[in-house]
Amino acid sequence: MNENGWTEILESLAGLENDQLQGLLDSCQLSFDGNFIIEAEESVYSSLCQYYPLIETLVQDKTGKHLRLNLEKSVPMGTDSSSVRVEIAAANVTDAILKPDSIAAVPSYLLRFVPYVGSSAVLIATALRQAFYRASREHGADQLYPRQDDKVTINVQSLLKTLGNVFSRAKFFRVFQQGDMDWFVQRAEPKHRVANGRIQREPNTYLYRGLVLTPGDAQDLYEWLLAEGLSFDPLAVLSKAITIPRDQILAFPYRLPSTQESALFTEPANVYQVVSRALAPKSMDPTLAGLCDRLASHLIRPESFLAIPWYWFQRVLPELGDDLGVLYLMCKNCCYVDWARGKDRNTFWVPGGLPTLQGWIRSETLPKRIPLAKPSKRGRPKATEINPDSAYTRQWRQANRDLASQYLCRLDTRSSDNGIDWHLQISDVQLTAADESLKQALYAFLFAPPDPVSPELLSDYASEGQWQHLMLRNAQVNPLRLCHFETLVKAGICQNDTLDSEQICHFDTLVEGLNYYFETLIEAEICQFDTIIKILNKLKYAPFFKQKTIPTNITSEMDGLDLEMSKESPAELKKDWDYHNLMGGINPELRNRIQRLGLERKFLAWLIAGSLNADIHSPVSFAIAATLENQQSVAAPAARLAYLPADELSRLLRKTISRIKQNYLGPVMNGGAASEDLESLLQSNPDRQQRLKLLRRLADALGLEA
Repeated sequence: MNENGWTEILESLAGLENDQLQGLLDSCQLSFDGNFIIEAEESVYSSLCQYYPLIETLVQDKTGKHLRLNLEKSVPMGTDSSSVRVEIAAANVTDAILKPDSIAAVPSYLLRFVPYVGSSAVLIATALRQAFYRASREHGADQLYPRQDDKVTINVQSLLKTLGNVFSRAKFFRVFQQGDMDWFVQRAEPKHRVANGRIQREPNTYLYRGLVLTPGDAQDLYEWLLAEGLSFDPLAVLSKAITIPRDQILAFPYRLPSTQESALFTEPANVYQVVSRALAPKSMDPTLAGLCDRLASHLIRPESFLAIPWYWFQRVLPELGDDLGVLYLMCKNCCYVDWARGKDRNTFWVPGGLPTLQGWIRSETLPKRIPLAKPSKRGRPKATEINPDSAYTRQWRQANRDLASQYLCRLDTRSSDNGIDWHLQISDVQLTAADESLKQALYAFLFAPPDPVSPELLSDYASEGQWQHLMLRNAQVNPLRLCHFETLVKAGICQNDTLDSEQICHFDTLVEGLNYYFETLIEAEICQFDTIIKILNKLKYAPFFKQKTIPTNITSEMDGLDLEMSKESPAELKKDWDYHNLMGGINPELRNRIQRLGLERKFLAWLIAGSLNADIHSPVSFAIAATLENQQSVAAPAARLAYLPADELSRLLRKTISRIKQNYLGPVMNGGAASEDLESLLQSNPDRQQRLKLLRRLADALGLEA
């Protein structure tokens, strides 16, 4: 924790002489992870929210940092706590990317307006509906305080972002200016306020019109009411309308705009207006007005929604475009999931085929992009040689058909009274091509991580919340290439005591592995590291990781390792190392004794361990004494390094020295277990210059070129 920073902040707050605030702060836990954190229990948190703007402003003025206000973790089940904290996770990579738990509710009836006002107006209306559901911020100090008067201030750029920026800000306002949004909202009277002695106009306020029918549905209902004789027995006719299937009143699946000049309804109308007009000259009474409300719910079904993942709006809709995207939603709305019988339907017949779809989406060319499941071989074959201009057009059309085929496909046709009907198949939401590549790369990383990243290290990461939080901060600051722990400390993101030396080693190893494995995807702009880290964090409870892991202890000794019992002969040992030159500077009697007992490899292991230990001033003398007198086994990392060929160990030392000069931490990438062994022997020396000195001393003792 930044003690000095908190001391200055608390002293400034004490100067306010607010006893209530001081009492609340005394009940909280204060910490620092790059930003200042106040963690409070539920009873204190709600009161402290009122002081959040004041404290946040003070923190920024004093330190330039930000303040985060957190609720303390809920206590285990079975206690007196009335709150439960649930953390969202994922069972597989597709779920982590798609986020099926985060969905948008598209009102089913809203799609019936598309033939009248187009796809853009309906998408905006859908986003406005979502804005009411998401009015309160998910995170922040005001989350306990609901907004008043059912008014929501909407940032246009944020609203467009929810739709994947499928159309521009200029088009958004053009839809309002053209009057297409008048079918869903009405602008209230403008309001003004006085600020700094000047009159300023407040942002426009729009009011929802409520449950209204399309002009075509209003016309159908009006004609049905007249045919049933509404004026003779209004109560019986309205009661019947509430109970009969909707397809006996309205046209399905969608009603196209009427081309007749005699149409009574050219604007949306609510059921009350339609019934009043059909009932004239009789007047409405309270009983009939109540039945109109029930009839409106029966026809419009306000509780009927099409649940679409937000992923579709963010990633798929921009690729499909607003017209093709809304056409997919309209077709998706014609399918269903039958939980009663377990028989789902993902196909349906479109009466009239192509002309009908053109009327639905108000486009002549768009429905032609829907490909056939089995392309016909009739007609003129494609020319193999065409001019460059035609080639560009052909490729563009083929790309559009391929994109449309992922969601809509024409299976068959048939003749009917409406013309040539089309049999369409509708697919569920799928990952985009870029996210499919990301998914495959993540699975490859999880099941076959690059050396020296191991499955044990990944499991250790999955069980360490501190690692996950620190890695996410790393990715948010460095979305194109993760940095090592030392750089995070210098940037003030964490403190030196955030992780111990062993965890720092593992952290930097994972950073190296992620940079190495995903650099191609990052360079291709398919993703950034914050996306990768968020996915890995969501998978921490998935079956890919062991839920209870023991971190690899690379500094432990090899129990039972007895180098004197090696099956290799002294002649075989000399194939890799020239022990005559290696031990040329020591006492001949001691050298002969080591060679006579076949302890050359043990001497080499102790020489490596001694050279990398700053407390040992004479590694050669230490190695001789440990080899001939010490009955203990040498440390496992040193023993494994002693079995490396001389040229391989020389290369490893050169690479490690080069990395330290370039301010890198962690073992050498692709160095295998040897790089981890060397790193573990250096862990007791966090100073970079000291490590460099020890590595050079080892190279000199072994007579290697490093």
